[in-house]
Amino acid sequence: MRKHLKYRFVIISAIALSVGAACSISAAEERKPNFIFFLSDDQIKADYGCYGLPLNLTPTTDKLAKEGLVFEHMMVAQAICAPSRSVLFTGQYPIRNGCFINHTEVRAGTKTAYDALKPLGYDASLAGKVHVKPESVFRWDTDMGREGHGPLPLDKIDKYLAGVKDKPFCLFVTSGYPHGPYPENPEFPVDKIAVHPHMKGKTKRLAGYYDIISRKEKELEAVLAMVDKYGLKENTVFCYSADHGGGERAKYTAYDTGLNVPFIVRWPGKVKPGRTSALTSFVDILPTFVDIAGGKPLQEVDGKSFYPVLKGETDKHHKTVFGVVSNQGIWGCHIFPSRSAHGERYHYIHNFNTMERIKRDEKAGKNIDPFHLLGAMEHRDTPEEELYDTQQDPFELVNLAQDPKLAEIKAQMKVELFKWMKQQNDFLTEGGTIPYLKSSHPVDKSSKQYDCPQELKGTVKEYLDPHKLTATDQKN
Repeated sequence: MRKHLKYRFVIISAIALSVGAACSISAAEERKPNFIFFLSDDQIKADYGCYGLPLNLTPTTDKLAKEGLVFEHMMVAQAICAPSRSVLFTGQYPIRNGCFINHTEVRAGTKTAYDALKPLGYDASLAGKVHVKPESVFRWDTDMGREGHGPLPLDKIDKYLAGVKDKPFCLFVTSGYPHGPYPENPEFPVDKIAVHPHMKGKTKRLAGYYDIISRKEKELEAVLAMVDKYGLKENTVFCYSADHGGGERAKYTAYDTGLNVPFIVRWPGKVKPGRTSALTSFVDILPTFVDIAGGKPLQEVDGKSFYPVLKGETDKHHKTVFGVVSNQGIWGCHIFPSRSAHGERYHYIHNFNTMERIKRDEKAGKNIDPFHLLGAMEHRDTPEEELYDTQQDPFELVNLAQDPKLAEIKAQMKVELFKWMKQQNDFLTEGGTIPYLKSSHPVDKSSKQYDCPQELKGTVKEYLDPHKLTATDQKN
């Protein structure tokens, strides 16, 4: 009898252990992953070893790349700080969310990562450079943000990760590096700089830029060490990217050097390390986080989840993504807006205030606005249409817009671009008027970075509100 009881006890214990283990596994499987998004500031994709830089300048990012999935074609929607970050946090293109001019606000009532992830049980927080507004829209559970380009608050990030590790969280770590100002006497030797094909030559400024890249790499190293210290690595989707490219022919432009940014995703055991050519955009980041967290597809976004790409189910995502340029509202303000459509291979750019247009208008007997003329002259060698084969010409040095063999491709991309612009309630049309936009850098006033001709100071009669100009109820 005792023997039978003994066997019975062993069997029951075994069953209990099995059930306990199953419950433990189930709980682990059901636990939602964390998200950490590390964003650098003003660093072009070509300046990383994992993207071909022949220098040991980015050792921490390069190590992360070996552990994660490296994206070849992650595109931001605008190569400037506030608009790019607004897209990241909202999943909406700049025209739609209202921030398509630097230093301006998104529309009141715009939903952000906080609104999307909070209902799913997430803590949504920010540490580092802010550069988005208003605060009523961009809310955070823990706000460790600050304006400017100083170092990350690493002590606050450490404290945050120590206290939040028992619940799912989404933390945006937004570095102010390698944005300038750069050291006047850089440590990096000027003769060791890797000069890319789109650059004019070696400069002391580039050496200083390299110095600041090193600072950012140390910040990334510190954050990754915290992830390890608190045992967060296995259940954290860690993303690395940049808000846009910096330097000449990158920032403020529609070229790939400005729009095509580094993007790496590490999720041990879930995302297989490697590389993908899937065409993706910053508008997709928030929908992807929501998808991974088990939420329903967001209704008020322009992007879509690339979770299938992360799972290795496909190497395709978008057929076309779009870019915006507004040179009003920047330090060297002038009128030269552009829009672009980027496919898997070809990139079409339409510039709306070129010398070509000025000459056509003069020939048609139209009065030429002096600020429009100044803006066109600022880009006097830039044609109205540009088309680049980004596979054969990654730095986009050879404009193929007049190549008859590519006429059909150009026409198709142009149709896609203007269709998207209409959907976004863009104020620009082909041959239409280009208004003066209200911003912190008006074109008829001089500043430290912009010298308005004396005879034109104070001559603009009306600056239009960008939000009202592109509001949904203003069109059709």
